[in-house]
Amino acid sequence: MEDKKINKQKEKKLEYIEEDMEFSTPEAKIKKIKEKLNSCQKEKNEYLEGWQRERANFLNYKKGEELRIQERIDSVKKHIFTELLPIIDNFNRAINMFSEKEFSQDKWLDGIKQIKREFEKFLNDFGVKEIVAKIGDEFNPEYHEAVEVVEGEEGKIVEILQNGYILNKKILRPTRVKVGKIINN
Repeated sequence: MEDKKINKQKEKKLEYIEEDMEFSTPEAKIKKIKEKLNSCQKEKNEYLEGWQRERANFLNYKKGEELRIQERIDSVKKHIFTELLPIIDNFNRAINMFSEKEFSQDKWLDGIKQIKREFEKFLNDFGVKEIVAKIGDEFNPEYHEAVEVVEGEEGKIVEILQNGYILNKKILRPTRVKVGKIINN
C-alpha cells in the first residue's frame, strides 16, 4: 500500500520535471536539474544529520539507563548484604564461646562452624569480602571505625570488636576497633 503511494509521488515529481523540460532550452533544463539535485542533496543531508543525532541520543539514553539499572542493582545488593551481616556476627560470637576441644567432642558445634563457612562462601560468591584486620595493624579510617581510644601503641589496632566487609570495593561496614594512644599520666 505504501509502495504504491511512494511510486505515485515519484511519478508526479517526474511529470513536473518533464513539464518544466518541455518548455525550456537545454541549458535551462540542465540548470533546473542541477537545482533539483542540490535541493535533494540538502534534504538528504538534513535527514541524515537528523537520523545521526537521534541515533547518538538513543545510544546515550541506552548507556544512561544501563548505568541507572546497575546502580539500582548495586544499591539493593548493598542493602540486602548489610542486613545479612549480623547473622555472620552471631555465628562468630557463638563459635568464640567454645574451645577447639569442645568442637571436636560435639558434632553439632562442628555443624555450626560448617554452616558459618557455607554462609561466608555464599557472601564471597556475591563479592562480599571481609576486611582483614589484625591486632597491631595500623588504623586506617577508610576501612576501620574507631569505637574507642585506649592506652596502647599510637595509631595501632588494639582490639577488633566487629569485622568489617566490602562489596565490590565499596565499604558495606567498616571494621569496628579500639585504637591505641599513648596516654601520659
